[in-house]
Amino acid sequence: MNEKFFNLPLEKQQRIINAAYEVFSMNTYKKASMADIADAGGISKSLLFHYFKNKKELYMFLWTEALKAVKKRIAEYRALETSDFFEMLYRSMIAKCSLMKDCPYLSAFLLRAYYDNTPDLARDVQKNYYENYVLSQNITFDKIDNSNFRVALDLK
Repeated sequence: MNEKFFNLPLEKQQRIINAAYEVFSMNTYKKASMADIADAGGISKSLLFHYFKNKKELYMFLWTEALKAVKKRIAEYRALETSDFFEMLYRSMIAKCSLMKDCPYLSAFLLRAYYDNTPDLARDVQKNYYENYVLSQNITFDKIDNSNFRVALDLK
Protein backbone atom coordinates (compact mmCIF):
# COMPACT_ATOMS: atom_id res chain seq x y z
CA MET A 1 0.00 0.00 0.00
CA ASN A 2 1.12 3.50 -0.77
CA GLU A 3 1.91 5.45 2.40
CA LYS A 4 0.31 8.51 0.79
CA PHE A 5 -3.05 7.05 1.85
CA PHE A 6 -2.10 7.69 5.47
CA ASN A 7 -1.16 11.28 4.63
CA LEU A 8 -4.78 11.97 3.66
CA PRO A 9 -7.00 13.71 6.19
CA LEU A 10 -8.59 11.11 8.50
CA GLU A 11 -12.08 12.02 7.27
CA LYS A 12 -11.11 11.21 3.67
CA GLN A 13 -9.37 7.97 4.69
CA GLN A 14 -12.48 6.92 6.59
CA ARG A 15 -14.75 7.81 3.68
CA ILE A 16 -12.71 5.59 1.35
CA ILE A 17 -12.57 2.76 3.88
CA ASN A 18 -16.31 2.91 4.57
CA ALA A 19 -17.06 2.97 0.84
CA ALA A 20 -14.91 -0.12 0.35
CA TYR A 21 -16.59 -1.93 3.26
CA GLU A 22 -19.97 -1.12 1.75
CA VAL A 23 -19.12 -2.31 -1.77
CA PHE A 24 -17.34 -5.46 -0.59
CA SER A 25 -20.12 -6.30 1.87
CA MET A 26 -22.75 -6.16 -0.86
CA ASN A 27 -20.80 -8.06 -3.50
CA THR A 28 -18.49 -11.01 -3.74
CA TYR A 29 -14.83 -10.15 -4.08
CA LYS A 30 -14.93 -10.91 -7.79
CA LYS A 31 -18.01 -8.77 -8.43
CA ALA A 32 -16.91 -5.78 -6.36
CA SER A 33 -15.19 -3.24 -8.56
CA MET A 34 -12.61 -0.64 -7.74
CA ALA A 35 -14.67 1.78 -9.83
CA ASP A 36 -17.68 1.29 -7.55
CA ILE A 37 -15.51 1.77 -4.46
CA ALA A 38 -13.96 4.93 -5.91
CA ASP A 39 -17.40 6.31 -6.81
CA ALA A 40 -18.78 5.57 -3.35
CA GLY A 41 -15.67 7.12 -1.76
CA GLY A 42 -15.85 10.26 -3.87
CA ILE A 43 -12.47 9.78 -5.56
CA SER A 44 -11.29 8.69 -8.99
CA LYS A 45 -10.50 5.08 -9.73
CA SER A 46 -6.93 6.00 -10.70
CA LEU A 47 -6.44 7.72 -7.33
CA LEU A 48 -7.74 4.62 -5.55
CA PHE A 49 -5.15 2.58 -7.48
CA HIS A 50 -2.57 5.16 -6.47
CA TYR A 51 -3.31 4.37 -2.80
CA PHE A 52 -3.76 0.60 -3.23
CA LYS A 53 -1.91 -1.21 -6.01
CA ASN A 54 -4.75 -3.68 -6.59
CA LYS A 55 -8.08 -4.88 -5.26
CA LYS A 56 -6.58 -7.64 -3.15
CA GLU A 57 -4.28 -5.22 -1.36
CA LEU A 58 -7.26 -3.02 -0.51
CA TYR A 59 -9.29 -6.04 0.58
CA MET A 60 -6.59 -7.36 2.90
CA PHE A 61 -6.05 -3.86 4.30
CA LEU A 62 -9.78 -3.70 5.07
CA TRP A 63 -9.67 -7.17 6.66
CA THR A 64 -6.79 -6.14 8.93
CA GLU A 65 -8.41 -2.81 9.82
CA ALA A 66 -11.72 -4.53 10.61
CA LEU A 67 -10.04 -6.93 13.02
CA LYS A 68 -8.23 -4.03 14.68
CA ALA A 69 -11.53 -2.16 15.04
CA VAL A 70 -13.19 -5.17 16.68
CA LYS A 71 -10.29 -5.65 19.10
CA LYS A 72 -10.24 -1.94 19.93
CA ARG A 73 -13.97 -1.87 20.63
CA ILE A 74 -13.78 -4.99 22.80
CA ALA A 75 -11.00 -3.32 24.77
CA GLU A 76 -13.06 -0.11 25.13
CA TYR A 77 -15.93 -2.12 26.59
CA ARG A 78 -13.51 -3.99 28.86
CA ALA A 79 -14.83 -7.35 27.74
CA LEU A 80 -11.67 -9.14 28.76
CA GLU A 81 -11.38 -7.45 32.14
CA THR A 82 -13.69 -9.92 33.82
CA SER A 83 -13.34 -13.60 34.60
CA ASP A 84 -17.10 -14.20 34.45
CA PHE A 85 -17.81 -15.97 31.17
CA PHE A 86 -21.31 -14.57 30.73
CA GLU A 87 -20.28 -11.04 31.62
CA MET A 88 -17.49 -11.36 29.06
CA LEU A 89 -19.99 -12.48 26.44
CA TYR A 90 -22.35 -9.64 27.36
CA ARG A 91 -19.64 -6.98 27.12
CA SER A 92 -18.40 -8.42 23.85
CA MET A 93 -21.87 -8.34 22.32
CA ILE A 94 -22.45 -4.75 23.47
CA ALA A 95 -19.07 -3.80 21.97
CA LYS A 96 -19.91 -5.47 18.67
CA CYS A 97 -23.35 -3.84 18.54
CA SER A 98 -21.73 -0.47 19.16
CA LEU A 99 -19.29 -1.11 16.33
CA MET A 100 -22.12 -2.15 14.00
CA LYS A 101 -23.90 1.11 14.78
CA ASP A 102 -20.80 3.18 13.95
CA CYS A 103 -19.62 1.07 11.00
CA PRO A 104 -22.68 -0.67 9.58
CA TYR A 105 -20.87 -2.47 6.76
CA LEU A 106 -17.90 -3.73 8.76
CA SER A 107 -19.59 -6.83 10.17
CA ALA A 108 -21.13 -7.72 6.82
CA PHE A 109 -17.71 -7.34 5.22
CA LEU A 110 -16.08 -9.62 7.79
CA LEU A 111 -18.74 -12.26 7.31
CA ARG A 112 -18.55 -12.14 3.52
CA ALA A 113 -14.73 -12.17 3.63
CA TYR A 114 -14.70 -15.21 5.90
CA TYR A 115 -16.89 -17.19 3.48
CA ASP A 116 -15.45 -15.89 0.22
CA ASN A 117 -14.03 -18.75 -1.83
CA THR A 118 -11.72 -16.84 -4.17
CA PRO A 119 -8.71 -19.20 -3.93
CA ASP A 120 -5.70 -17.06 -2.97
CA LEU A 121 -7.85 -14.55 -1.10
CA ALA A 122 -9.62 -17.25 0.92
CA ARG A 123 -6.28 -18.78 1.87
CA ASP A 124 -4.93 -15.46 3.17
CA VAL A 125 -8.12 -14.52 5.02
CA GLN A 126 -8.52 -17.96 6.58
CA LYS A 127 -4.87 -18.06 7.67
CA ASN A 128 -5.14 -14.63 9.27
CA TYR A 129 -8.50 -15.48 10.83
CA TYR A 130 -7.14 -18.69 12.34
CA GLU A 131 -4.10 -16.91 13.81
CA ASN A 132 -6.34 -14.30 15.42
CA TYR A 133 -8.85 -16.90 16.55
CA VAL A 134 -6.21 -18.98 18.35
CA LEU A 135 -4.73 -15.90 20.00
CA SER A 136 -8.11 -14.57 21.18
CA GLN A 137 -9.20 -18.03 22.32
CA ASN A 138 -6.06 -18.40 24.42
CA ILE A 139 -6.52 -14.95 25.96
CA THR A 140 -10.20 -15.52 26.64
CA PHE A 141 -9.98 -19.00 28.12
CA ASP A 142 -7.01 -18.08 30.28
CA LYS A 143 -9.14 -15.38 31.93
CA ILE A 144 -12.36 -17.34 32.47
CA ASP A 145 -13.17 -18.53 35.97
CA ASN A 146 -14.32 -22.07 35.24
CA SER A 147 -15.30 -22.85 38.84
CA ASN A 148 -18.95 -22.17 37.96
CA PHE A 149 -18.99 -24.90 35.33
CA ARG A 150 -19.16 -28.67 35.63
CA VAL A 151 -15.76 -30.19 36.21
CA ALA A 152 -15.92 -32.44 33.15
CA LEU A 153 -17.02 -29.62 30.83
CA ASP A 154 -14.51 -28.61 28.20
CA LEU A 155 -15.17 -24.90 27.74
CA LYS A 156 -13.33 -24.79 24.44
